[in-house]
Amino acid sequence: MIKEVIMYTVICDNCGVDANKDTEYSCWNDKGSAWDVAMDSDWTEHEGKHYCPDCFSYDDDDNIQLRKIEPK
Repeated sequence: MIKEVIMYTVICDNCGVDANKDTEYSCWNDKGSAWDVAMDSDWTEHEGKHYCPDCFSYDDDDNIQLRKIEPK
């Protein structure tokens, strides 16, 4: 039998990269595990959005700074 199941991953809200891009797993069975893996890879959440480490930095006052993505 083939059955549809719901799985989770974290996608960068800035560039669209998947947190599992370079791992042996493609997704997780719960949101918490998906986010834990992303956090272990230095991702961050800001105002309800998720960002990969290539898309953010912090200024001198610890405010998040997003990298601008050029439209394709």
